[in-house]
Amino acid sequence: MPKILVCGAINWDTTLFVERFPNPGEEVRATKVISVPGGKAANTAVAGAKILGTNTVGVVGMLGPDSLAENQIKILQNEGIDTSLIFRHEEMLSGQAYVIVDSKGENVILTYQAANLAITPEEVTQPQVLSAIDNSSTMIVIDPPLDTAGSLIIYASKAGKRIIWSPSLLTSYGVSALQKYLSHVDYLILNQQEAGSLTSIDDGVEACNKISNSLSGINVVVTLGDKGCALCTNGKNIIIPPLDLASSSDLRIVSTVGAGDAFLGAFGAFKLKGFEDAQALYLANVAAALKASREDTRASPTFEEINRYAYDKKRRGSL
Repeated sequence: MPKILVCGAINWDTTLFVERFPNPGEEVRATKVISVPGGKAANTAVAGAKILGTNTVGVVGMLGPDSLAENQIKILQNEGIDTSLIFRHEEMLSGQAYVIVDSKGENVILTYQAANLAITPEEVTQPQVLSAIDNSSTMIVIDPPLDTAGSLIIYASKAGKRIIWSPSLLTSYGVSALQKYLSHVDYLILNQQEAGSLTSIDDGVEACNKISNSLSGINVVVTLGDKGCALCTNGKNIIIPPLDLASSSDLRIVSTVGAGDAFLGAFGAFKLKGFEDAQALYLANVAAALKASREDTRASPTFEEINRYAYDKKRRGSL
């Protein structure tokens, strides 16, 4: 049985590369278009499996009745992911995302969630899902519908599992809607924009502190892009350094799409391996940076690649 279960979106990504983002009403030329598998849960699962190995990570999600679903399942299985908990909806199409990436590697994402929104608490409390949770060590919940996320979080908490929640789009509901589930979570992981939307604070570290102060005992992590990430617990914070791509002659930012997912999957994997928080977060920063140097959404690095770059003194900050 998988040791890590990930619940959230499985999408097919169409990515357009442009020199710069258009202004409203403006047309710009796309220099390249690629079509690749994506979705936060699927990306996160693959990132974890590249560190932990085949069939150590499983996905809980929903796909449609279409050929995209068949292709997604086949690709995930080839990546060593347990797909036995991916449900199929008879009427709703599989999820898709449309991504624009500029010459700096920054991105804008438009998501058609479709079948991803159809996974219900009834599905995730079926005996085979609960059995998988019982036999796992870590539950990573991302962006299923809020009541579905809550059902998983509460059950996994009662089962004594490590729970990592990256609510992503669910942050639009606000802190009050998330509050009843947050007390069951071990790690809350947000990017700067998400932390800002919950606190109305632009500075990621300040937002991290504010959220942490309101959630006693929960570890809050806010990713800070090329500045690494902040870990805040009980009013204290530490800044975890990034991998310094600027000092690397062999690396440059190509696309940040999926970098956050690589971070999440790597963090879960390194915690499962027994790493302390600061070291696991640093290695997750390395994984995210290496993914950002690659074009494909799921091009997260292997365990060996992370190790090679993480301990190169020319590239790393000081912990």
